[in-house]
Amino acid sequence: MNNSIILRSLLLAAGCLLGLAPRAHAQSDQINLDAGLPTRLEDAYPTARGNREFQLPVRYQRGRQGDNLVQYTPTLELGIFRNTQLAVSVPIYSGNGDRSGSGNVQVGGLYNFNTEGKFLPAVALAGALTLPTGLRSEGTDYNGRFILTKSLFGTLNRLHLNVAYFHNSQPGVQAEGGQLKLERLDRYALLVGYSTRIAPQSSLVVDFVREQRRFRGEMGSSLEAGIRRQMNPRLVLSLGAAAGLGTDADKFTATLGFQHAF
Repeated sequence: MNNSIILRSLLLAAGCLLGLAPRAHAQSDQINLDAGLPTRLEDAYPTARGNREFQLPVRYQRGRQGDNLVQYTPTLELGIFRNTQLAVSVPIYSGNGDRSGSGNVQVGGLYNFNTEGKFLPAVALAGALTLPTGLRSEGTDYNGRFILTKSLFGTLNRLHLNVAYFHNSQPGVQAEGGQLKLERLDRYALLVGYSTRIAPQSSLVVDFVREQRRFRGEMGSSLEAGIRRQMNPRLVLSLGAAAGLGTDADKFTATLGFQHAF
């Protein structure tokens, strides 16, 4: 199917979802963590039912070979059902790094199974499909994430655990440093983090990431930290940074995020 037809169909579907989602008082929440805003950590709670939010994380990445890549990911997030959110996004890349996948359409969702109790954490499952509408893309990829969130002593200090899985339906080969590197068919990542409110309108997020990298034989670790600031009831800004650990990890990343509910 033509890529432009796929993109128009997805935009039409997003418009239908906007029309079907029940109206609610629009607001963004500084303590509700979404992946990429500002770290890769995600919490177990979806956006409120009826909420509609536009998100724009901008992520700069300095690769281990000295290449530079900037990723812009405009996203529409909808609280279409109770305990359920849906999202449509299109990441766009610029810079002299590998821009494969720029323009791919991603359709994802998150379902929360329970609110946390005295001993039990909140549990959620998230997942997304990536359609090959972008640069040098083949096959439909998918990913999933198991998410736990638990408050400490009933406060806004929260612990988070994410176990993520990624499937590449068409693994490729890339030349780097005179060697041919094979992409993984499947890979996993573990994220452990902590978030807390540090001021009435500001929250701190820190996490550790251990992951299988895109190419076989490579593992990476990162330390991430970020601040989320509630500018008004509808607008949240975020700023984050990450440092790679080991030779296979990216050297440095920085993220600026924008969320606006409507």
